[in-house]
Amino acid sequence: MPLKIAMIGAGHMGKIHLQKLLAMEDVQVVAIADADETLAGNITEKYGIPFYSDYTKTLNDLNGVVIASSTETHYEIAKFFLENNTHVFMEKPITSDADDASDLVKLADIKNLILQIGHLERFNPAYKKAIPFVRNPLFIEARRTSNFTGRSSNIDVVLDLMIHDIDLVLSIAKSDVKDVHSQGVSFVGDTLDMANTTIEFMNGCVANLFASRIAAQRERAISIFEKDRSLFIDLLNGKYVCNIKDKNGNIETTEHVSEKIDSVMDELLEFTSSIKGRKTPSVTGKDGLRALILADRIKENIV
Repeated sequence: MPLKIAMIGAGHMGKIHLQKLLAMEDVQVVAIADADETLAGNITEKYGIPFYSDYTKTLNDLNGVVIASSTETHYEIAKFFLENNTHVFMEKPITSDADDASDLVKLADIKNLILQIGHLERFNPAYKKAIPFVRNPLFIEARRTSNFTGRSSNIDVVLDLMIHDIDLVLSIAKSDVKDVHSQGVSFVGDTLDMANTTIEFMNGCVANLFASRIAAQRERAISIFEKDRSLFIDLLNGKYVCNIKDKNGNIETTEHVSEKIDSVMDELLEFTSSIKGRKTPSVTGKDGLRALILADRIKENIV
């Protein structure tokens, strides 16, 4: 039998998730919910799926729910479904408050439910191919830029864009944070539109992260440097370059270009397979919480 999934949030990311879910053979989207009632006619006519302005009305023998609503609603919605024994996939960031995120993580553990967070760069094919080459990172540099779209303007650039690279850096460095130094600029509105941070880890690794949503062009890249190797990962175009120096000083270069980039589909496939097999997904609520705690620390350090 197909898994019964409800889609909560029918905005930009919600529509993307919905298209992927509808393409899955073992998934039945049984309900869509969004606070904007004007979307109802369009959605029911196009997809023939029941639409609700109240997400609690979607709770009818569900296996799981995909939440792509605004960040400030994540806690309330996810808590409702977890309390009602429903597995949850939630877009990043996990919540806007670390205490709320911690509460969700504890609740998912108590209920033995999946709480997966949509840090989709973990599913980027170039990143997945490159990461086995990483041994002992000394320095990491991440850049993530775009022009101003107007989306997610209610949250700052750290939670909007940089959060992806915060999650990646934490998964690469595998160490507690020692110190953070940050700068930022609010340009369009009251929230940060550009931020730069240097993170020092207890194991000696240093990471520099830059994020801007007021840039002239899009960029999604991360570079990792070690004593005997370097990795450049172009997350936007799905390719990487790895340079490895042998004991004689010779450098061997490996390049890879991915055939496809559909990280949203891949993370949703992992969510549904995790439900079926009760496996732990790659990006858990705990990962989302760790990224949010560091994001808060970065913002507190803005000078």
